[in-house]
Amino acid sequence: MSSNSGFGVTFRQWGGGTALFFSFTHLTQDLCTGLLTALLPLIKEGLGLTYLQSGILLSAYTITSGLSQIPGGWIGDRLRRNIVVAVGLGGVGLATVAVGLSPSYYPMIVILVIMGILAGGYHPSAVSMLSGYYEEARRGRVIALHMVGGSIGFTIGPLLGGLIADSLGWRFAFIILGLPAISAVPIIMKRFALVEKATSILSSSKITEKELSQTQKGSQKAGIFQVLRPLATILFLCVAMQLIAGAAMSFVPLYLVDKHAIAPAYAAVLVGVLRFGGISGSLFGGWLSDRWGRKQAVILSLVATGPVLYLLTILPFNAGFIAVLIAFGLCRYMTQATMQPYLMDSVPPYIRATAFGIYFGLALEGQSLIQPVAGYFMDIYGIADVFTVIAMVSGALSLLALLLARRA
Repeated sequence: MSSNSGFGVTFRQWGGGTALFFSFTHLTQDLCTGLLTALLPLIKEGLGLTYLQSGILLSAYTITSGLSQIPGGWIGDRLRRNIVVAVGLGGVGLATVAVGLSPSYYPMIVILVIMGILAGGYHPSAVSMLSGYYEEARRGRVIALHMVGGSIGFTIGPLLGGLIADSLGWRFAFIILGLPAISAVPIIMKRFALVEKATSILSSSKITEKELSQTQKGSQKAGIFQVLRPLATILFLCVAMQLIAGAAMSFVPLYLVDKHAIAPAYAAVLVGVLRFGGISGSLFGGWLSDRWGRKQAVILSLVATGPVLYLLTILPFNAGFIAVLIAFGLCRYMTQATMQPYLMDSVPPYIRATAFGIYFGLALEGQSLIQPVAGYFMDIYGIADVFTVIAMVSGALSLLALLLARRA
């Protein structure tokens, strides 16, 4: 009985059934968005594409989805957020099915652009709804659980997609795995509407002194740039680290194959190990930010990232290397799991979706643009040398974060 009671207490501390359902919706979103990269070789072969055309397919989605986060957040602050989430998630699911039904290359580009536009409706509004529904004491763990749902979807999507594609073809992989996101829409319209209503009641009945200060004591609402100005330094460090260290994460499989002569299949397994570290980092970061403080937890993740990445560039491939690889995934996801609640705590409710859209959009868009730049220099100087430069830049950002902590 006591063990069941202990589990119930822990379950409620992490947000209970509502947080778990948000995590499921995030899973269905990233189940769709993680498919394209994994199945691109099959699409290339099936449609007879060149490498350039294959790269354009990737860019059609990644660049558009990064840009769409900002207007998606702006809309989420002006309409009912449950509707914005439902349209975004359902649209991504329908677009995923449409990719599978696409007859040729050019219609697929159009579909992926539309999919990227619709993808901007989910994250800003979903995280804002979570932040308004739960009090600050649990907000870090709840957002971390939401992140874990996305990580699981992004991890199992390529696995399930590969299995379906092997049996039925890549088109059926897109068609089948787009259905969970579509099927979640009616539940979102009902359950998220209750969350939205409860959030409105909580906001109107309990306005904290901090929220009054954020809205200039009620006299007039502060603008988005006025609100974000005090957060500019730490926002810059988080986005910059996402661009630099995030680019390294994208090239880890190639780095393992080219520098350490790892078999491609084993390198793919190690990417799963890296993502396991990411899931652990999300959970640990959310828990730590609730217990230790948001800003301290964010800075800790930033300070640790540079040295951990540098270790990856100097260690030989052994058990220690794999442990550091896990730590690298932990640090990267920990930054997201700590920065998101810190941002939500620091921004008044009426512009939370806009603020999140700016932060998330800058990180996504910047990473999608810097990856081909990194690849260009890797072709010229070699992947090992470029990784070393990336590690040194990440170390400099970690040093700046440490100086920020000392100043604070």
